[in-house]
Amino acid sequence: MRVVFLPLDERFCTKDYFIMLAESFNLDVLFPENFGYKKIPADVDYISDWLVKNVKKNDYLIISLDMLLHGGLIPSRIDFLTVETLMERLKILRRLKERDVKIYAVKTLSRIPKYNSDDEEPDYWEFYGEKLYQFSLKLAKGEKNIPIDVPKWIIDDFLKRRKRNFKITKEILNYVKEGVIEYLGILLDDNSKGSLLYKESKELEELVDYMGINKKVSIRNGADEALLAMLAKSMTDYFNKKPTFKIIYSFPESKFLIPPYESFPLYINVENHIESCGGIVSENKADIILYVNNFRGDEKTREAPFQKMLKNSISEKIFKQNKIVGIADVRYANGSDKVFVENLLSMDINWNKVSYYGWNTPGNTIGSTCAHATLQYLANEGYLKVNSYKMKKYQAILILEHFGYQADVRQKLERELKKRLDPKYLRPPYTILPFEDWAKDFTKKNLKEYLYKINFSFLESWNMEIFFPWHRTFEIGIKFYKIV
Repeated sequence: MRVVFLPLDERFCTKDYFIMLAESFNLDVLFPENFGYKKIPADVDYISDWLVKNVKKNDYLIISLDMLLHGGLIPSRIDFLTVETLMERLKILRRLKERDVKIYAVKTLSRIPKYNSDDEEPDYWEFYGEKLYQFSLKLAKGEKNIPIDVPKWIIDDFLKRRKRNFKITKEILNYVKEGVIEYLGILLDDNSKGSLLYKESKELEELVDYMGINKKVSIRNGADEALLAMLAKSMTDYFNKKPTFKIIYSFPESKFLIPPYESFPLYINVENHIESCGGIVSENKADIILYVNNFRGDEKTREAPFQKMLKNSISEKIFKQNKIVGIADVRYANGSDKVFVENLLSMDINWNKVSYYGWNTPGNTIGSTCAHATLQYLANEGYLKVNSYKMKKYQAILILEHFGYQADVRQKLERELKKRLDPKYLRPPYTILPFEDWAKDFTKKNLKEYLYKINFSFLESWNMEIFFPWHRTFEIGIKFYKIV
């Protein structure tokens, strides 16, 4: 089989993670070359033409509808395309379906940040973002005639854009009902309980129930990891295998808490992601152990860069049960539990059967882990073939990013940038554009101690090159090469 891939956007975590994971299982992945840049949308006409020219019978399409319709995630939040234009662009899916392909798609519900910044939003978010967020909370409660000190044209634009995107999402559900889309993931991008996103998701859940397509639609927290889940789901469908997951929480009593940037309790989020990958939750016999390194209710620190070095580890006995083990490290947002990973790296681990993620939102981490573990299960059962070196290399890159950069070096980089940047740019995510070469050198230098630990643990001799996909501190890209 062949996988045709359209990422959410051009970032390392949304594009390269997918490609590296797929190649770790010797999957044939085909994708176009140009995906735009941040607020500059990809050429959607080029992408559509490329699909028409390259998609063949029996292909599996793993695609972001934000990319197909808008040219990327951020363009879906800020462009001025009409409903009619988006409906017309969507029709290509029917044309492709005639070639007897399987289409697995994801669509985001646009986030509503609670702060003033136009880095990823319309320009007016720089001045009115916090007020619009508060307005949206009241709107979600059903309040009317809400007083707000924001120009009317901005409120009108905000509401018009959300209504348009919601209408398109409902039309996409019709494509699921018709059988054009095999499986759909609807992702709540950075949200909280009581938010307008949460309200929209509940309305969509009711519509999905009414249409009778519950088994073909997953509505959950997340975004950047979603296509990894679609890859896993497509494989479980292709081989007609549903792995069972046993969930172990480091702090079981806290699984009912709602994690940062999300609107569902942790345990619901975990179960939703397992289902979205084609898995089943099991209390007893299980093919996969999902170890969730979660937080305690009395822990105030929720962000990885500000963590206290609390004693924490996973029992080595878990790795001796001859099971696939997926480790979702969600104790902190935006990076690893550093003590936990230090202990993990001291253990003798077969990375063909174990996976670790600890990045960005809990949904990002959990969805990635479930997808990775699902594919490892299929390989362990003989349905896929593992490339052990590529698998190990991909996992090592993840650990360097999540453990080294996100949980530590990013904070150091931002502190140094504050000394160099004009005061008007001193707000996360910090731009590195005036100092990019310096920032690369600084980051490499500060990641060396982490790479040394990884090389020692993995019995390898990798060196690294790093880059910044959006020329800011929040994202990083990493390439490994052998030291000769």
